[in-house]
Amino acid sequence: MGNAYQDRLRYVYKITSSRIRKADYDLHLTYQEATVNGEVASIGNHQVFRFIDRIRGYKEREQDLARIKLEIERLKALNTNAEHKRAMKKLHEELKNLKFADDYLLVVIENNKDYDRLNSSKAFSINGKKYKRLLATTGGAKSSTVIYVSENIHPLLEKRLNNGRDPNKELVPAKLEAYKALACSTSTPVSHPERVLVVQDCITEFGADIIQIDDTETEYPRIESRKNEPIQMNMSDGFGLISPALSERWASELGNEYIPSGFCIRNSFCKGMVFTFDYHEFADRVAGKYMVDDAWGNPVDIREVDLILTTSMLKLWSSYNSIDDYLLCCGYYGYTFSVTKVTPEELEDERHLNYQFIQSLQLNDNEIGELIRPTIDSIIDVLGEDHRKALLFLKGIHIHENDYRNSPDDYIKGLMVDPRLIDDPFVRSKIHTLIRKRMNEAKIGVLRVKGNFSIISGDPYTVCQSIFGLSLTGLLSSGEFYSRYWNERHVDRVACFRAPMTCHNNIKVLRFQNTDEMQYWYRYMNTVTILNSWDTTTHSLNGADMDSDQVLTTDNQTILGAIQELDAIVCVQKTSAQKIPDEKDLIQANKDSFGDLIGFTTNKITSMFDVLANYEEHSAEYQEMMYRIQCGQHYQQNAIDQAKGIECKKMPKHWYDIRAAVTDESALKMVAHKKPYFFIYNDPEQKKEYTTYVEKTSQKCLQLFGMTFNELYSKKELSPDQEQFLAQYEQRMPVSTAPSVMNRLCHQVEEEFNKLKLKQSESPFDHTILMSTKKYSQARYKEIQRLYQMHNEELRSYMTNLRKSKVKKEERSARWQLFVSRFKEQALEICNNEEDLCNMIVDMCYRNAEKSKQFVWDVSGDQIIRNLLLSNDHIIHYPVRDPEGDIEYAGRTFKMTQMHVKEQRLENHSE
Repeated sequence: MGNAYQDRLRYVYKITSSRIRKADYDLHLTYQEATVNGEVASIGNHQVFRFIDRIRGYKEREQDLARIKLEIERLKALNTNAEHKRAMKKLHEELKNLKFADDYLLVVIENNKDYDRLNSSKAFSINGKKYKRLLATTGGAKSSTVIYVSENIHPLLEKRLNNGRDPNKELVPAKLEAYKALACSTSTPVSHPERVLVVQDCITEFGADIIQIDDTETEYPRIESRKNEPIQMNMSDGFGLISPALSERWASELGNEYIPSGFCIRNSFCKGMVFTFDYHEFADRVAGKYMVDDAWGNPVDIREVDLILTTSMLKLWSSYNSIDDYLLCCGYYGYTFSVTKVTPEELEDERHLNYQFIQSLQLNDNEIGELIRPTIDSIIDVLGEDHRKALLFLKGIHIHENDYRNSPDDYIKGLMVDPRLIDDPFVRSKIHTLIRKRMNEAKIGVLRVKGNFSIISGDPYTVCQSIFGLSLTGLLSSGEFYSRYWNERHVDRVACFRAPMTCHNNIKVLRFQNTDEMQYWYRYMNTVTILNSWDTTTHSLNGADMDSDQVLTTDNQTILGAIQELDAIVCVQKTSAQKIPDEKDLIQANKDSFGDLIGFTTNKITSMFDVLANYEEHSAEYQEMMYRIQCGQHYQQNAIDQAKGIECKKMPKHWYDIRAAVTDESALKMVAHKKPYFFIYNDPEQKKEYTTYVEKTSQKCLQLFGMTFNELYSKKELSPDQEQFLAQYEQRMPVSTAPSVMNRLCHQVEEEFNKLKLKQSESPFDHTILMSTKKYSQARYKEIQRLYQMHNEELRSYMTNLRKSKVKKEERSARWQLFVSRFKEQALEICNNEEDLCNMIVDMCYRNAEKSKQFVWDVSGDQIIRNLLLSNDHIIHYPVRDPEGDIEYAGRTFKMTQMHVKEQRLENHSE
């Protein structure tokens, strides 16, 4: 994680409702306690934080951040003395106060009773400050997390979030909550466009063969195949257009030196992509006119417009009298246009599959072998401890100079500077850990394929035709798509996936077109995949829209050969009633959306694929399981949209719960109550349960029959007791071992890796290459030793708390960064001179094999890199693709190249 990103983070308390309840709703908590307990969360800067800064009268945050960081860097180059240590401590305190937002609080709601008490008139307080519910974001609601803010600024924030909208408009409460929550998307403000145009969405009509799923009037979903069904499609759902001039300006403001294909933007009640397209030229060359009507029916000269939004982007457009009314409110309440995501300059050449993309493919064992081979080879290639191949394994096959500049100061960066680091036992251990991780990931379908993820767009030519009132044709016909990336590689057909995925109907084959006209009009849209306006591709992709949804496309021939092109599933959804929402309605909307029903539904569908594998394709059981899996898409889409006010029925319990199915023998045979075998590599608790069961069964087998389980299993003739033993073994097995494609894939990967052994190098390592020649104070060395001991004690508490709380990977990483930064700050307050500090810590930890080397890199990684650069003339080396190269890795050849890097910190100061 780069330093620039870290600087944009804000820190807030994240506390469970039971913690507040046990403190009698008056909790006192220090920042240090919260860090050790894992009760501090880091959040990217967003509009609500900017509102809070404005309310509190704080206008110079970015400048002060830069000033403090600069002063810290200056102190790190000075000799250590009492004055400098005090100054360092003061700066760290200023930095913490600048980043920590005590007006903003995250509460994890553990039950509705807690939630009602927190929202009651009795209120609650943290460190003497009272808080009040603001909102729950769509993502936050999945983990039952709600945002609270200081009671004294709550009314001002509410006014800003509502942004002068018409309060008498009836809305679905859940939708209003989701629209307000857009202000909590991490974003970077950009300059205001010259003029903004809001247009009605572009609706196209066509006929298509579909599978319709509807449970609005029935207990169970009804599936019906419909031929040439009339379809009305919002082909501009979630996207608009940006002029090339404004696109270039915003890109420059965001530090990019290219014109992006598009930006994902935010403003009040506004969300979606704007793609770079020259609609001014379209007016000149195609439309032959400049006046168009906006969404309110007002005439606008498009020559004055540099940003076009659609009504699906500006969610509450009808709550304002005009675009001028909306923008006036935005200006008054402090909203600005901001960017959450920018399309890349180039797309990658290689990405990974996941099990959802694989589980519905009909692959034989040979085809599975072909699919896993590139991943297996890439891991085998790195076992020889060649530092060049290690870099390709660690950084990917497309390393370039920005990979060095934008990387954290870690051992991987060090390896690019000095190849001797490959002999560091710590570095070898880290690489071996990552190899084991990649091995386990391969067992759950994380497999390398040629291809990339790209954001999808509708055809901007069709949108322009709609804006100017022309007949709708677009440049792409039904079944046609455009991708500059694949066209440049002369690939005309790819497999297309979008997560989350349920059934085979969600896989789409895209066939690309590449006419001169397309190349001209789509010339700025280099790294997006453009869909046509005339077929059900978005329905196939599990209800995709164009507000920054991404797809994985690959030309992998094994996958393409296994795809059956099936009709799209169209799910009929029922929306909750509209009303004028009050606080009670919004709280109820939160309660209705708490819990990750999406993940729950997706996991049950995966289990159903395992049950499916037990039956012949034309059997009644197979057809029933296919019905359930297809219905899974309906349940999954409703779960995704539940936070936006879609009524959501739960999947029938007897489909996945053996207790609910036990009364019906036919239901019992098809109940998907076990996770598939391959999931043991995705869930440590599941693996422990499976391993314990197999070990105990093996012991029992020896006791009863005097043979190992494998010997019993391979016997041709069995006694009745032995037959019963094996039957009970399968019945009581905690996971499903059915011959599903993912289980078979997992077993093949296991067999491949069981042959491999990680090589333990005996090469000696001289740790002094990490140090400078400068001498350090023995007194301060002892202080650092005491800090290291305290670090280890707190680390044990930290890891215990982490194991107790099931947090997601991203949050775990953010918590670790907070934990590490606190000890780095404390170390610098003992010894402000970074060079001395590095020498002390390297000596302390590397002279003793038992001590943690991770502590060294966490605290002094940047100085280590600086020392390595100094001893290597500031030259780094990394491998690049070359047909004539001498390095063979993952079926490709590479050669080493070098680059001179400049010192990025201040010149060293000395006294």
